[in-house]
Amino acid sequence: MTLPLCSTRSAWKIKLLVAFHVLIVAMLWTLFADSTKIFWETIDVAFFKVINSTLEGRPWWQCFWAMANHKLADWVEDIVLLSLFAVYVKRTPAGQRIRSVAELLFSILYIAAIIYFVNKTLFREHLDIIRLSPTLSVDNPIVLSDEIHWMKIKDGSSNSFPGDHGTTALLFAASFTYFAGRRLGLWACLYAIFLCLPRLITGAHWLSDVIVGSGSITLFFLGWAFCTPGGPWIIGKLENLMRSFAFASYKKTR
Repeated sequence: MTLPLCSTRSAWKIKLLVAFHVLIVAMLWTLFADSTKIFWETIDVAFFKVINSTLEGRPWWQCFWAMANHKLADWVEDIVLLSLFAVYVKRTPAGQRIRSVAELLFSILYIAAIIYFVNKTLFREHLDIIRLSPTLSVDNPIVLSDEIHWMKIKDGSSNSFPGDHGTTALLFAASFTYFAGRRLGLWACLYAIFLCLPRLITGAHWLSDVIVGSGSITLFFLGWAFCTPGGPWIIGKLENLMRSFAFASYKKTR
């Protein structure tokens, strides 16, 4: 079973696209408007204090989250993400597997482009929104880099909005669920939650950096990819390219 949204028709889904944009504006408004930002500030601080306090007096727990926060863990996380897609491709009927691989390639390229051009270039270099992370804002946090000196850990930032790991996790979970359906998508969503935790528990990002920041980016770009003919068109081109390559390779072996 797949989601109703998973139709491969190159149709505009105007109502859904508008709904995504309305939700984005609403989320950003509640986070930055003077009259409502106290709502997120209260949740952010309370959430951080709860999860950050679990690090106190637990060396093994500190090591686990330190390793999950290390750059080398990104490679392990990528392998898990690819493994989920491999399961999806394997479960796809043989005649449609090239299409599934094309969907995988589209997801990888699209997510990589968003992280580089939007998160790292637009937000970090041009907008440069000053927002201190929890470890730089909350009194007496447990700073993991002070507890573990033998590993480089990201547990602080002066421009924490939005979260890069959160954006990657949400984009993957949403796009994978779109293609693979609810059952496999549930595993991707659960794993996406885990991917967001290392930066949250160590205080490199607020919860709202993920929900509002990464969530808004995810809604915007996946909306324009899958509520318009754009995404299906690119995937179709990738599929045709791979089929042509497979046919050419087959002819050479004849």
